[in-house]
Amino acid sequence: MSTTEARPAHAELAERAQEEEHLGRWEAAAAAYAHSFRAAILANDVESAADALRGQGRVLIQEERYDDAEELVELSREIAERAGVVQSAARALNVLGIIRFKQRRWEQARAYYDAALERAIDVGDDDLAGLALQNAGVIAYYLGDLREARALYLESIGSFVRSGNSGNALLTYNNLGLACVNLRDWLEADIYYSRGIEIAERHSKSPLLAKLYGNRAEALIHIGELDEATLSLRKAEIAADAVGDRDAMADVYRLRGMIARTGGDFDTAETAVLRALELATDPSMERAEAYREMAALRAAEGLTEDARSAFRAASEIYRNLGGDAYAATTEVELAALDRV
Repeated sequence: MSTTEARPAHAELAERAQEEEHLGRWEAAAAAYAHSFRAAILANDVESAADALRGQGRVLIQEERYDDAEELVELSREIAERAGVVQSAARALNVLGIIRFKQRRWEQARAYYDAALERAIDVGDDDLAGLALQNAGVIAYYLGDLREARALYLESIGSFVRSGNSGNALLTYNNLGLACVNLRDWLEADIYYSRGIEIAERHSKSPLLAKLYGNRAEALIHIGELDEATLSLRKAEIAADAVGDRDAMADVYRLRGMIARTGGDFDTAETAVLRALELATDPSMERAEAYREMAALRAAEGLTEDARSAFRAASEIYRNLGGDAYAATTEVELAALDRV
């Protein structure tokens, strides 16, 4: 007879919930986390119960139910604090920071991330340290401090390397690439996107794979590797279709439009960018970027007034999303056009 003990029911439920969350199946993830919480309470496993509540909170963030998410995550933190489970309480602080970020309360979000990082260092939780650093980098990125964002992302990857969590490093490599693209460090961006793709391909169902392929294509376009960029966009399209990611698909069409514009094929470029605008969520960074590409196309065609209109539309979306630094950059491009 085997002496191996069966895994607790709440552990199996938590694993299933994490898998559903990873795949973006929010309703299934929420249900599994709720079942895991109840099973953990019955088993008197306080840490697992707190973790399940925090997981439910993460799912509610995805559904933009921020008040409900905060209530669950605060409860998770309080349970963990009272039970002396410092690591779980620290992870709750990081998720509270994410809620504040989504609400565009940047200073509060950064304070939560810094508190989570401090505790992570105290308990030796490299994975949490990586997450907190990555999230702080996202704030810097949105505020337009790209060099600070890049430095934080690099620190984050160092923490993930120490923890051995390549799945979390995946998002950071994508973010590093985005920071480098905005700094116009195209070759460096290509390196980070390529590393992210290597990791994502080991997790073939990763929702990030489509974005990584698309983002790498943008770097390749600026390097002048148009054939390689076209191949990367084809892979992005396949990956986006597999997970139903309309925004990633919108970026595919935007970048196809950029390639066509670069080659002087304005009709093909217009068809592609219009498709990008049709697919992109309103509002979203992808939609703003599509309007910027439309502005570049209209300017290349000599349709200055249409270009101005597209730049203004992009700037408005950036500001609505809290990306004031990107709105400012777009407005500089608009001002340059006004001088023509």
